[in-house]
Amino acid sequence: MNVVRRQRSVTKPAFALVILSFLLSTAVSLVSLHVMSRNNMREMNKFLATEIYDHIQSEISGPITAARTMSSSSFLVDALAREQQIGEEEFSHMMAEHLSGIEGGLGYQAAFVISNASSGYYTRDGRIRTIDASDGGEDEWYIAFARNSAQYDLDVDNDERNPDDLTVYVNARVTDKTRALLGVCGVGVRITGIQELFRTFENGFGVKINLVDKDGTVQIDSNSDNIEQLDLSRMIKEDKSGNYLYEDLEGGGFAVTKYIRDLDWYLVVISNGPNDAGQFANVIGLNLALCAFVLVALFFALRINRHRTNELTKASYVDASTELLNRRAFEHDKADILGRAGDVDLVSVTADLNGLKATNDLLGHDAGDELIRGAADCLAACFGPYGTVYRTGGDEFAALIHVNESQLEKLKAEVERTANNWSGELVKELSISCGYAPVWEFPDEDVTGLCRISDERMYAAKEAYYQQTGRARRT
Repeated sequence: MNVVRRQRSVTKPAFALVILSFLLSTAVSLVSLHVMSRNNMREMNKFLATEIYDHIQSEISGPITAARTMSSSSFLVDALAREQQIGEEEFSHMMAEHLSGIEGGLGYQAAFVISNASSGYYTRDGRIRTIDASDGGEDEWYIAFARNSAQYDLDVDNDERNPDDLTVYVNARVTDKTRALLGVCGVGVRITGIQELFRTFENGFGVKINLVDKDGTVQIDSNSDNIEQLDLSRMIKEDKSGNYLYEDLEGGGFAVTKYIRDLDWYLVVISNGPNDAGQFANVIGLNLALCAFVLVALFFALRINRHRTNELTKASYVDASTELLNRRAFEHDKADILGRAGDVDLVSVTADLNGLKATNDLLGHDAGDELIRGAADCLAACFGPYGTVYRTGGDEFAALIHVNESQLEKLKAEVERTANNWSGELVKELSISCGYAPVWEFPDEDVTGLCRISDERMYAAKEAYYQQTGRARRT
C-alpha cells in the first residue's frame, strides 16, 4: 500500500507536469501561429502588390511611351504649328488619318489631338468638337494641364465615342522649339482588364485594391461606382522612393502602399487581419488528443512552411518559361543600384521581340513561345557575361550590364548577329529591337532615367524596323 501510495504521489506531479507542459506548449503554439500568420499575410500582401504592380506597369507603361512619342513627333509638331495655313478641312483629314494609324497600329482604345490654337478636339473621326475649358466645363482638365509643367499626366474618363467605357487617358504636352504649347495629344486604354485583375485578387485573397492619385482620390477600383468618389488620402505616404510601405490597421489588418512613378499614382492593397479562430481550435483539439503528436506535426509543418516560403520567394523572382529573372527582380535590382553610387560603366538595355503576334497568329502559340525562349537565350548569351538579363513582360526584356563604350558597340553587333543566326524548330527567324542607354552618355540620369531612355530608344528602333521591313505594326 505504501508503494502504491508513493507511486500515486509521484504520478500526480507527473500528470501535473505533463498538463502544465501541454498548456505551455499550446500557448507557445498559438502565439507562434498568430505571429506566423501575420508575417505570412504581410509577405502575401507584398507579393500581391508586386504582381499587380507588374501588370499595371505592363498595361500603362506602353501607352505612356506611345503618348510621349506622339508629342515629340515632328509630323504632329509641324502640323499643329501650321494649322492655320493648312486649313480646317485638310487639317481634320490629316489628324483623322494619323490617329487612325495609331489606334489601328498600336491597338489602343482611343487616340486624340487637341489644338491649343483652334481648341479643336480630333480623333480618328476628324474634328469632333470644340473643347470646353471653362470653369466647371467638361474639359477643365485641359487648362489645368496646360498651366502646369508636367510633360504628361493620366486621367480616368469616359471614352468620347463609347461613353459607357471608362478609359485611362495618357495626356502629353506638344510644344514647339521655344517650349510654347501647341496642344495636347495622347492615347486611351480601357480599364476593364485592370478592374478584372483587381476582382480576381480581391475574391481570391480577401483584399481590397485601389489605384489612388496624389490627392488620395481613387482612380481605378474594381467597382466603377467608387472611381473618383472614394478618398483614401489617409493611406498616402510622402515617401516616393517606390518602396513597399506597410501600415498596421485597426482590427489587425494591413495596408501595403507603393508609389508608381510613371503614373504619379499610388497602389494600395488593404487586407483584414488573419482569421485565427479556426486554426486555434484545430491546434487545441489536436493537442488535447495527443500532445506529442501535435508537437511533432507542428515541427514538420513549420519546416514545410519554411521550405515552401523559400521556394515561393525563389519562384517569385524567376520567369518559369525562360528561366530569366522577372520584372520583380528587375525592380529589386534597380532599387539596389539607386542605393549605390559610382556605376560609371552602367548601361540600361531594353529589348522587344518583332513579329510575335504574327507568329502566334500564323504558326500558333507554341511557335510564339519558342520565339520568346529564343530571344531570351540570345540576350542571355550576349549580355549575361556582363550583367543580368530579365524578362519584364510578354515579349519584353531588359538588361543591366557593366561595359565600356567599345564593349557596348561590339555587344550591339553581337546581339544582331546572334539573332540573325538563330533558328528554331517551328520558327526560322528571330528579330529583336533594342534600346541602349549608357551612363557615360547621360551622366545626370539615375538608373530609372536610363531605363526610361532605353525604353524610348527601343521603341524608336522598333518603329524603324517596321518602316524598313514594310511589315504592319501590329505584327
